[in-house]
Amino acid sequence: MLRNIKYWTKAGIHSEMDDDQKRKVFLTNAMSLFLAAVMILVGLNDILNTENYLAAYRRGGVLVLMLLIPYLNHKRFYNLSKSIFLFFPSIILLGIPILIGDFYPGQFIWFQYASAVFCSVPFLLFDLEKHAGYITVFFIYYLTVTLFIDKLLLFYSEPPQAMVELVSNFTDFKLPPLFVAFFSTTTLLWYNRSNSKYEKKLKSTNQELEETQEELIAKNEEYEAINRNLEALVEERTKLIESKNRQIIDYANINAHKVRGPLARIMGLINVSQFSRDPDDLKSLFEKLGPPSEELNLIIGEINKTLEQVDGDDVEEE
Repeated sequence: MLRNIKYWTKAGIHSEMDDDQKRKVFLTNAMSLFLAAVMILVGLNDILNTENYLAAYRRGGVLVLMLLIPYLNHKRFYNLSKSIFLFFPSIILLGIPILIGDFYPGQFIWFQYASAVFCSVPFLLFDLEKHAGYITVFFIYYLTVTLFIDKLLLFYSEPPQAMVELVSNFTDFKLPPLFVAFFSTTTLLWYNRSNSKYEKKLKSTNQELEETQEELIAKNEEYEAINRNLEALVEERTKLIESKNRQIIDYANINAHKVRGPLARIMGLINVSQFSRDPDDLKSLFEKLGPPSEELNLIIGEINKTLEQVDGDDVEEE
């Protein structure tokens, strides 16, 4: 049961609506269902207690119309559903009893207070900026009913003289419902304006927050791009350092193995030459210095080439 009520109170509410539109559709559905429940209770009273079957039929007509409103909202006939809620119950419950004379003196009192309360309902259901025409029409309609319902009742009936005297007293009989009408209307207008002001401020704040969030997302993406570039640069530098380390290792290997051999032979021949004074021996020793010297020269050239490659990598990197 509660689940069905919740479903019908949300009939016609869609995600593309703003919060104010959703609230107005919800109120239309909720108020129509509430009035339908009231019609059921009053209709049962008309049948079981007062045996006023004409009144019960009228309650049934209002009941059907009220149950139709959520369906109309579901079909997106929003203005039509609100107009039905504001117009037809008053015609059925107020107009028909007056025309056919099916009312009792107590209705002199509650009819005008009911219409006075309904003067503010259009401001609750319609948007003041978009539907000012609807609001004006229904406000004037209920204000007119509040002002002249007693005259209509007197015209179509013959109430007791005491009731006539009461109705003729404007201060006691007419002024209170008029006060109710204007008080409820002005209060609702003030509420709508305040609510609209805070909603605009909230929308502005939400927009600023969304813009700030977009800026933060852009900055975050920028930082992620910088981090990716840094990672690539670190990886590139690491590879360069590893390459240079290999070159240094190669240089150390050349120095440790290739240079020592020819250098040791040259130093050995020089040492031997110090113990000989024979020109032929010295000549033979100097001739033997040629191959290791050439070999050493080639090795030195290889070392220079390796060092030049290292320096060239540094220049390219810069």
